[in-house]
Amino acid sequence: MIFNLISFENYRPYYGVQTLELQKKQEQFSPYQKNITLVGGMNGAGKTSLINAFYICFYGRRKFSKEEYEVIKKEAINLRHKREGGRASSIHLSFSDRTGEYIVEVTFELNHKNEIVEQRKIYVSSGLEKVRPIAASEEEFNDFIDQRIPIDVAPFFIFDAEKIRDLVGEHDSKETIRAIQKIVSLELYNQLHSDLSQIRYNIELNISKSVKNEDIIKLTTQLETCASELESLKSQDKPVEKEIEFLNEKKNYLNQERRRKLASNSITKGQINRRVGELESEQKKIKMALESFGRSLPKIVIYPLVRKLQQQIKKEKEHISLLNRSQAAFAPFDKFIAQLLNRDTDPPLTSIQKEQITEHGKEAWLKVNKMQDIKIEPMKVLHSYDLSPNELQAILNWNLPINLNINDLIKKKNKIDAELQTLIAQLEDAPDVIDTKAEDDELANVSEQLGALLNAKKSRNEILRRLQDRHQDLSKELTTKRKTIQDLGPVEQKLDMMSKLIDATKEFVDRVTILKANQLKAEIEAILLQLFRKRDLHRVEFDPKEFALKIYDEFDNLVDLTSRSEGEKQLIALSMIWALTKVSGTKFPFVIDTPLARLDSIHRSNLVNRYFTNLSDQVIILTTDTEITKEFVEEIDPFVQKSYLLQYDDAEMATNVREGYFTFE
Repeated sequence: MIFNLISFENYRPYYGVQTLELQKKQEQFSPYQKNITLVGGMNGAGKTSLINAFYICFYGRRKFSKEEYEVIKKEAINLRHKREGGRASSIHLSFSDRTGEYIVEVTFELNHKNEIVEQRKIYVSSGLEKVRPIAASEEEFNDFIDQRIPIDVAPFFIFDAEKIRDLVGEHDSKETIRAIQKIVSLELYNQLHSDLSQIRYNIELNISKSVKNEDIIKLTTQLETCASELESLKSQDKPVEKEIEFLNEKKNYLNQERRRKLASNSITKGQINRRVGELESEQKKIKMALESFGRSLPKIVIYPLVRKLQQQIKKEKEHISLLNRSQAAFAPFDKFIAQLLNRDTDPPLTSIQKEQITEHGKEAWLKVNKMQDIKIEPMKVLHSYDLSPNELQAILNWNLPINLNINDLIKKKNKIDAELQTLIAQLEDAPDVIDTKAEDDELANVSEQLGALLNAKKSRNEILRRLQDRHQDLSKELTTKRKTIQDLGPVEQKLDMMSKLIDATKEFVDRVTILKANQLKAEIEAILLQLFRKRDLHRVEFDPKEFALKIYDEFDNLVDLTSRSEGEKQLIALSMIWALTKVSGTKFPFVIDTPLARLDSIHRSNLVNRYFTNLSDQVIILTTDTEITKEFVEEIDPFVQKSYLLQYDDAEMATNVREGYFTFE
């Protein structure tokens, strides 16, 4: 699957029609796979609205809690558009897969009761134009989407990179295991085994009606009792699943409330004090620079005079050089003319005549020797003859030892002083610690209830497994006894074939489970070694029974994944996702929000060069300006096929989408 384009019309912060082209054909040969689309934006510019738009187009209300989706609907129409009288907004998502090209259209409209009404439709498309609608009902719509990216698999491909680290703490939960098994197709194989077992059971019931043998009747009764107990246990799971789903939604809601509370009261005394310390350190550096400037002030005062002297000395040296060159050039002529004019003539030459002969002779000398006259302006030499060569060179080499823009330095000092005064004033009003006790207590209570339900479910699963094994043993024994009854004919043969097929399917599922677990182990281990600079994540295991990840350090001790740093948990979660993608062979696009915020420069570079560029044929990365650097942009640029910047205009109350990305000087 590939996302071609997403377009907004007056949806949330996007005023008018704003479009992001997500797939562009490579116009010329490149040694790099251009699989990355970069979308940058400051906080509040619309990145969350963008990533939620993919979920809304595909899953609608199914992907959000009731409270979350009511907020999304309430704020779905752009505020400026609404003030201008507008009553509707929409999202269009174009995507392609091996079956064709499609467009999902979602509209939000205010009805006559002033309530937001939502509609979702899907069309077959051609060249980004709608051709015909499909999926007439909501059930057909959901089936169409879930055949491509099932709803419980979607969080592995469209996610906030900071939140995906929670996968590390929940990697062994039933929901996560089921999603992983679905990605690598194990759930399909297990369903096949279950369906075959049900078919055999129905055949066995039909056979039991015609069999009078006492042993067979006894086994059939035991088999029916076992099947009844199995059905009873399975039926108990349905209300428990609903309760678990309810508690998970409540837990998510409480976590959001807690994060919102922390975000609205994010500045504490500790944070202000840290900022004050940073500013005082800057203040100290500026003071030292100003003091250095003060010590150099005498030299600064005489600097213009010294520069004037240096220029005069250079002119004098050039003048002397010209004189020397002129004297050297006319030395033979001067010797010749001196001897000539010293001869006696009759009548004797006057001084004027001698000067004229000298001038005419010089002109003839230049012409005969093909020389140019050296014009020397008159000049009074004041210094070059009075100073030694060393003294002259010392003066010419003298320079001002500092190079400071004192005005900028003073402006910066004044700005820091003003910010320090503001922060000191805020210290009295700032809370020492954000109080989230109420939310923490309720979260602990919900987690405790969830834990109890999951433990009880785990116990039931153990009993269920034992009953399934007993059911299988009884089925085998019953089949063996029925083999002695010849009058059952083709039905017995069918049952025997079905039993063999079930055994083969179970063996196949067991082997494939181990194979997939080993593949996941190998891939995760290799990926961790690529992404991590630390080597304390030494060995990886992926338990085929629990289908859960275990990592050991270099001393073969099990690593508590929940105790790792937030950045490391994020990398471990991303490693699991990449490994799942490689093992399953899926071709899903990835949409990842803020993937670099918690990572240092080395891990960021590893993600750019080894992760994003190999993860999928299409990776859409959403970032803020604080998590990226000039080096990041330069490293990822060869792999970028499109880049956009979301720019929110306070005056217009709207976000504009423009091509390009953050720039660095």
